[in-house]
Amino acid sequence: MTPFRLLIRSLSFREDRGTELQRIPSQEWPRLLEICDRTQMTLSIGVRHREVLPDPVRDRIDKNIKSNMVRQDVLFNEYGLIASTLQKHSIGFVVLKGFTQIAPLYVPDQCYRPQYDIDLYCPPEFLEPARDALLRSGLTPVRAFSKHADHLPPMIRNKNWKWRGDYFDSDLPLTVEVHFRFWHAQRERIAVPSTAGFWQRRTRRNIRGLDVPMLDLADSISYSALHLMRHLLRGDVRTYHVYEVAHFLHHTRQDGALWREWLDRHSGTVPHIESAAFRLAREWFDCEVHPVVDEAIRSLPPKVQRWFDLFGNSPLALERPNKDELFLHLSFVPDVRSRCIIFVRRMLPFRTPCTVDVQRRSSLPRAVSGALRQISFVLNRASHHGRTIGPLLWNLLRWTMANRKYAA
Repeated sequence: MTPFRLLIRSLSFREDRGTELQRIPSQEWPRLLEICDRTQMTLSIGVRHREVLPDPVRDRIDKNIKSNMVRQDVLFNEYGLIASTLQKHSIGFVVLKGFTQIAPLYVPDQCYRPQYDIDLYCPPEFLEPARDALLRSGLTPVRAFSKHADHLPPMIRNKNWKWRGDYFDSDLPLTVEVHFRFWHAQRERIAVPSTAGFWQRRTRRNIRGLDVPMLDLADSISYSALHLMRHLLRGDVRTYHVYEVAHFLHHTRQDGALWREWLDRHSGTVPHIESAAFRLAREWFDCEVHPVVDEAIRSLPPKVQRWFDLFGNSPLALERPNKDELFLHLSFVPDVRSRCIIFVRRMLPFRTPCTVDVQRRSSLPRAVSGALRQISFVLNRASHHGRTIGPLLWNLLRWTMANRKYAA
């Protein structure tokens, strides 16, 4: 078992497995902490297992927690400016994820939650006014618009910041994303009709003295599950998002009213895409769940259940790139044409991310930078796909044989 897998195992909600971290050799911790930073798991490890961590690791995470508290102040100051700007122009919005994933359901305390962006949702009639108002307030897009995105180009305020390798840098700029849909059914080829009521059911909550418009609790966990699944199906799920869902499931395991309401929102029909997110959270972090959630997980289609049996831990194999989530995606999609589109898109995703020069440099440096970025992107993607093709073919054989066995 890799050090990262051992670390994930130590975060079980059913039992305390913190002492298992003592099996990790000291020389493995620097690399492991880098992985934890990228997957946003650093603070969770520090909160759950501080007493059993090696002294240098504990000291490092203690500093990260203090830095994150400073970043929380920056976060709420920035949100206050954004909310004031939008409210001044009577623009309707809700805050997605982030600090609306409230303690103690999603996280023990808000100060322990890492956050690098502010996600908002605006209905179509408010989208352009919101963009224009934020631009006038000093925010600048850092990427060109993509028709495949669920949000407008990300914006930042600090144009001169440079990456220094510290995920908890208090100067690390917050990204602002204005979403215009909760789920991209056309791209994912999976319909999720329940999102149609999210806006109408929105609520408000006072968070650190700010009046925050947000999704209500039942819709919040639905959106968290959909967000998790969107990234999983696209091959870039973040471990912390799974942990956060597991934290919520475990801490609402006795809240029958909440889970009955969640089921009613889907007209009594279990939403398989959300249930798959719940199973992933339970498998990775061994959380207890309410009987409604347990039944939802049990009702997953046989092909989806088999995917978890064979490949449920594949996204945790960070040292071995794979595309095993492709089989899960295909399990949700019934028609052949959509399956072919998904397969081709996942195998040949050579679309270069198009960034915007926020410092407005002269055309020659911008052209050179763009060309180098294009070359680097293509080479990195080619290397990645070259490393995944062998495991993909082998796992395709395993997947095919498993489905034939159950069909026989």
